[in-house]
Amino acid sequence: METLAQLEAMCERLYNSQDSVERAQAESTLKCFSLNSDYISQCQYVLDNASSPYALMLASSSLLKQVTEQSLPLQLRIDIRNYLINYLASKGPELEPFVLGSLIQLFCRITKFGWLDDDKFREVVKEAMNFLSQVTR
Repeated sequence: METLAQLEAMCERLYNSQDSVERAQAESTLKCFSLNSDYISQCQYVLDNASSPYALMLASSSLLKQVTEQSLPLQLRIDIRNYLINYLASKGPELEPFVLGSLIQLFCRITKFGWLDDDKFREVVKEAMNFLSQVTR
């Protein structure tokens, strides 16, 4: 993938194409995002810079698969968790509902899997209260 625009076009084909061959080709090309932990930073780049909700969905679902199926180091999981909290606080209200739902599912999964590993994962209620108090201002 050379540019973000190409990635967004590929994601559009992945999620919207009526042609099963085209969809399978896009899935094959984009599979690396969910299989290789080296792509976690690229997923965050896509979340920060993409305008297509389908590219955002790819990044979110890829991170969800990484968190669920890979044995990621504790510090990386904490970093992803902190990134998600900040991302949801800053961009959550403007996201498409299906993207927001996927990101919330990712946040819940990373919290669940890290609950016994570090106290930071247990601060979810306090952080949610801070987040909700900011929204009502």
